[in-house]
Amino acid sequence: MLFPLLLSSALAQTPPSFEVASVKAAAPCCAPGQHLPSPKAGEDRIDFRYVTLRYCIEFAFGVEDYQLSGPPWLADARFDIEAKGPEGTRPTQLPDMLQNLLAERFGLRIHREAKDVSALALVITKGGPKLKQSVIGKDDTGPSFSMFLSYDGAGRMEVKRASMSEFAKYLSVVCMHQPVIDLTGLDGRYDLDPDFSPEDGRGMAIVTVNGAPPVPDSAVSIYTSIKKFGLKLESRRLPLEVIVVDQIEKTPTEN
Repeated sequence: MLFPLLLSSALAQTPPSFEVASVKAAAPCCAPGQHLPSPKAGEDRIDFRYVTLRYCIEFAFGVEDYQLSGPPWLADARFDIEAKGPEGTRPTQLPDMLQNLLAERFGLRIHREAKDVSALALVITKGGPKLKQSVIGKDDTGPSFSMFLSYDGAGRMEVKRASMSEFAKYLSVVCMHQPVIDLTGLDGRYDLDPDFSPEDGRGMAIVTVNGAPPVPDSAVSIYTSIKKFGLKLESRRLPLEVIVVDQIEKTPTEN
């Protein structure tokens, strides 16, 4: 099923546009010893240096790389984008504002469609969930994720105050590098600390050099580790919404 969307016709339904914005082709990067700048999104502004349009579209629509279909050059051409919202802009409005900016400066038009893809379903085992409910303090602002990887490849995650959908998305991005869809039906927030091994996904691959020791038997796969929490990952064909780029210009309009 298709969900057509012409961005230029929907601007009135979105939060205000950026008050000021600069979009230009990025200078070549990087000289020896020069670090690639990291994109920054602040309280009311974005400062994206040397970014691809593919990255910008994924940020604007809140999708992962495997949810975006477009021309190959989206991952090649680089731009510097600086933009500030009007007074009172909230960080949650920045993605919608960037949608508007991409439509105005690059003529972006997209549509959404659902595709059946190979994915991992996060489900509850027959014994039921064995999860620790998070204690939410007044200063806690949201979920927290961290990873610890030993020299020999054994690893552990530390997940705090995460919903199952947030945990599934985290697995998608940092470990499995494929869609992980939450089908647990759980709506709470939980603390868990699953182990993982380099074999879990290409994102965790460890290259051994100079005789580094092999991964020990103690390196437990994430597939096995999450079972102690009453969870498991199953390979399935599942519907996933994707963003398809119908039109976009390589050269932005002038500032």
